[in-house]
Amino acid sequence: MDRFKLYSTDNIYTFLKLDTATGKIDQLQWSLDRDNEGTVTINSDDLSLETGSGTFELYPTKNMYQFILLDKVTGRQWHVQWGMETSKRWIRRLY
Repeated sequence: MDRFKLYSTDNIYTFLKLDTATGKIDQLQWSLDRDNEGTVTINSDDLSLETGSGTFELYPTKNMYQFILLDKVTGRQWHVQWGMETSKRWIRRLY
């Protein structure tokens, strides 16, 4: 299995890059204008627990800015939102 995976969003210029081993997520913005390209972090925390046995996957919701992150080994899940502004990017655990 590949460690990193890119997920498209409904915004044609935005992808989410997931580290499937740790659950870390970056928002990747591409453009024909170099000044509008780059990567920002949504989640920098290693969510794999100390066992390192996480196999993470992102699932889109009907809201284009929100995804569900699932640890397919433990069943834990998180609500993820990407956005252009820092205050619009976050992740929180769902219980």
